Amino acid sequence: MTTQKTKTGTKATTKKSTSHITVKELKTLNKVAVETETKADPVPTVTKLQPVEIDKHDKIAFMIVMLGRPEGATLKEMAEALGWKENSIRGAMSLYAKKTKATIASEKNDGVRTYYLKTNA
Repeated sequence: MTTQKTKTGTKATTKKSTSHITVKELKTLNKVAVETETKADPVPTVTKLQPVEIDKHDKIAFMIVMLGRPEGATLKEMAEALGWKENSIRGAMSLYAKKTKATIASEKNDGVRTYYLKTNA
């Protein structure tokens, strides 16, 4: 920035134009860009996938996604996916239905109970 004196003796500041770049500055920028391109690290390889920890709220959201599928979900499927016991899943479904006023319906086919979200239309 540059400063200029006004008639009253106070200093007024004006911004220096940044749209004008000198040739020397341009060469320096190009040199830095070329150096960073040549020093690029190789892409790391992943040897083994690490398990991802899911917190309680994400598990409930995942349970709702499973219940929202057209085919619904069984307790066994949800227990395997969430790592919960079946009675914990029943409790979570009950709390979700109570808090959100949603309807969770179930039907039993060939001895297997399937739960799904019922649309309130």
